[in-house]
Amino acid sequence: MRKGIGLIWAIIILLLIASLMTAVTKIAFFSVKHTSDTYMIERAQLFMQSAIENALLAIEGYDRSGGNCLKTIHFTDEDGRFEANITILRYYIYNKCPNNCNICVPIKTGFSNGYVLMDVKVVSLNSAKNDNKKIVLEKVTLQRP
Repeated sequence: MRKGIGLIWAIIILLLIASLMTAVTKIAFFSVKHTSDTYMIERAQLFMQSAIENALLAIEGYDRSGGNCLKTIHFTDEDGRFEANITILRYYIYNKCPNNCNICVPIKTGFSNGYVLMDVKVVSLNSAKNDNKKIVLEKVTLQRP
């Protein structure tokens, strides 16, 4: 009779240990997934900041002598993980808006000359490098080139 009770206690202890190991494995899995997701979001945010800075360079280098203005810019990162679509919503220019630019707002003070209001959208591309995770970040920002 004593050996039977000892066997039952041994089985109960083994079940408790197995349950504990299962819980530890699940917690470790969620921790790895959270770390991976955080890494991808951080990369997307850094790419967004880089795309904004590159858009400002593109705006400064754009030839407006024909009376047109730059309205959209598209960037893809070199790893093929993200793409950025930048839509310029408004140009704030002091007294000299280009003729064919319908998104230009003339302003009366030179202090705000050259500001650009843009909508930046960063989307992750479906690739094995991204673990097929879909990340979409959007930001409306006012910048001065």
